Amino acid sequence: MVNRAVLAARSLSYAYAPGQWAVRNVELTVAAGARIALLGANGAGKSTLLLLLSGAEHACHGDLFLHGEKAERTREGLRRWRQHAGLLLQDPEDQLLAPTVEQDVAFGPLQAGVEEAQARRLAEQALAKMAISHLATRPVHELSLGEKKRVALAGLLVQAPSVLLLDEPTAGLDPEGVRALRETLDTLAAAGAAIILATHDVDFAYEWASEVCVLFQGSILAQGEPARILADREMLTHACLEPPLLLEAALAMGGPPPLPRSRTQFRAWAQGAVRRIAP
Repeated sequence: MVNRAVLAARSLSYAYAPGQWAVRNVELTVAAGARIALLGANGAGKSTLLLLLSGAEHACHGDLFLHGEKAERTREGLRRWRQHAGLLLQDPEDQLLAPTVEQDVAFGPLQAGVEEAQARRLAEQALAKMAISHLATRPVHELSLGEKKRVALAGLLVQAPSVLLLDEPTAGLDPEGVRALRETLDTLAAAGAAIILATHDVDFAYEWASEVCVLFQGSILAQGEPARILADREMLTHACLEPPLLLEAALAMGGPPPLPRSRTQFRAWAQGAVRRIAP
């Protein structure tokens, strides 16, 4: 299994202090194109797990594997690790460093020794992939929150990571911003990028993810296909979460599987369910 995975965690654990576990015995296998949502209340360990997977924090116990090879915390090992795993922080301003959008996106390649002309071409390609080429000359401080998140994500894509680790990427976005972000993530996953996304938004996770992991006190409480995991109200209550509204409504109506995963699917599914029970 490890050999087929882009990224794998084995018994991964991290403590802030002796006995104070933030992440404990996490097992996770991530394939190319995977869309994994990490769900949990504040303090469940979502952000810390992303930091561990990105190489920004060092696990107390356990191992990480990149493309089947054990990740090493040598200088070369960390360089390769961070080349393959890109982390998007919850607040994009924490990783936007340059005056303009194009300069910021080109920053990573320049730091890696890429010549300026090539770094600019790579930045142009990343901005086009994120559909924000029109922002290239804009000062970073003039951008909206949604634009800043897309620029920060472009700054990761320019280095072509095989795994994207996103911390609450939908936080603070309006519905249009969430829709645009989802379309971008779907495109990236279809192209083979593995995406691990931490969120409180169970509705977004239910609609978007191919797999959900519910974290509680640093451990994975439940993991698997969204409709199955998120239908477990007792488990979600234990984890201080609510079930997705669409799933809860579909279950209450008692219609047949497969259950709808989006509003469009729900409308068609509900109309069929009503016709079946109508006298």
